[in-house]
Amino acid sequence: MRGGRGPEPRPAVSPRVALIVPLTGNTPGMRGAVGSLLDQDYPDYAVYCVTERADDPAVALVRELAAGKDHVHQLVAGSATTCGQKNHSILAGIRAAGRPDVYAFCDSTHVADRTFLSNLVAPIGRGDAFMTSGFHRIVPEDTRTGTLGMLITCLALHLFQSIRAITQPWGGAMAISRQAFEKFDLVSLWSRNIVDDFSMGPHLRRWGLPAWPVPSACLRTPLSGVTLAGWDIWLTRQLLYLKFCMPTGWLLSILGVLLLSGPQIVAVVAVLGWLAGVVGPGLGLASVGYLVLFLGLGLVFRTLSPRPVPAPDWLRGYFATFLMLAWCFGRTFITNTMRWRGIDYKVGWGGVVKAVIRRAA
Repeated sequence: MRGGRGPEPRPAVSPRVALIVPLTGNTPGMRGAVGSLLDQDYPDYAVYCVTERADDPAVALVRELAAGKDHVHQLVAGSATTCGQKNHSILAGIRAAGRPDVYAFCDSTHVADRTFLSNLVAPIGRGDAFMTSGFHRIVPEDTRTGTLGMLITCLALHLFQSIRAITQPWGGAMAISRQAFEKFDLVSLWSRNIVDDFSMGPHLRRWGLPAWPVPSACLRTPLSGVTLAGWDIWLTRQLLYLKFCMPTGWLLSILGVLLLSGPQIVAVVAVLGWLAGVVGPGLGLASVGYLVLFLGLGLVFRTLSPRPVPAPDWLRGYFATFLMLAWCFGRTFITNTMRWRGIDYKVGWGGVVKAVIRRAA
């Protein structure tokens, strides 16, 4: 999470890489993020920036940033009908890339340092892995509860990346050798699935091919102005991906959610009951002690933030994270529809897209 042992040792010969970046819009921060991917120190790579439509605002942005860069290519994928739009755009990039040694995939909203791609691809080039994954650090630029909740949630997910038994590739920064991509037929998988990474991880684990986490391949995500509604939508979407693509893990996580969120809620209710005189002092004092320990752990966790956050603000976001987790998990029980960027996807088990419904603008 702090970068491991530093940069990855580079292989003697750098494999040829096709970096595929699906993108849309022109949101604040995209200029810096996309520009950083077009200016890597990697010696042999081509970038394929893919939009759904030719009139997408991202087209003009990429055209401006790519001026004078022969290794950058712009593509128009068209609209998805059997899979998620991101998957559809990625597959268009793969078709255009031909047969490189390695495919790499990145989002368009996270900032990379110049050595990012070299670190992400190095284990594949050395022959240590067939698939690698980086992650991202949210850099909070305000202390809104939604912003800090996103930060704390992503910090927790980042910690799990170091556990090889459960490491999940993250679609914002992952790479795979072309041989493995073709051997395990990821084109067929992605052409009918709602998402790239949540479908890819379980599929490849069946063949004994886990993702190799690369701590030094970590992107930065400056973040501000996140509302509670925005955080809610994002976290619910992540949990729906889990439900669709890893249903057994989703069912098992019910226990995890109860263990993570239940005690805090019970303790708060017990303390309020004690203050109101309807709960005995033994339970009330035990609950106070539990909450002190719980908040103390949160302050230790605060040291992992890439930017200092005042303790009261951090604890507010920390406690809210557990409440939001329980709320969003509950929401996943009542829907099999994924809504994303003006599109409704009806999704079945395994993440298979049953229908793509485009809402009117």
